[in-house]
Amino acid sequence: MRAKPAFHLRGCRVSAPLQQPWGSGCRIVEWIDGEGQISRRVVAANVTEDEVVATIRRHVTGRKHVLVDDERQPRQTLPRR
Repeated sequence: MRAKPAFHLRGCRVSAPLQQPWGSGCRIVEWIDGEGQISRRVVAANVTEDEVVATIRRHVTGRKHVLVDDERQPRQTLPRR
């Protein structure tokens, strides 16, 4: 039996470790949910698969950051096929 209900992802990837000049490294986790919304989070370089899953499960929608920060712009999404 599963401890938590399953969730639908269209895709997920974890970057190679990025070394920061001021200390420990990090990775970028990117995923596309069932509605096509793209999300990204920064995690520790030594993240485990279980920690990536936990990061995706507890993600909350936050501010969208772009070069010109305009909250009126829609979230980046991919078309459904």
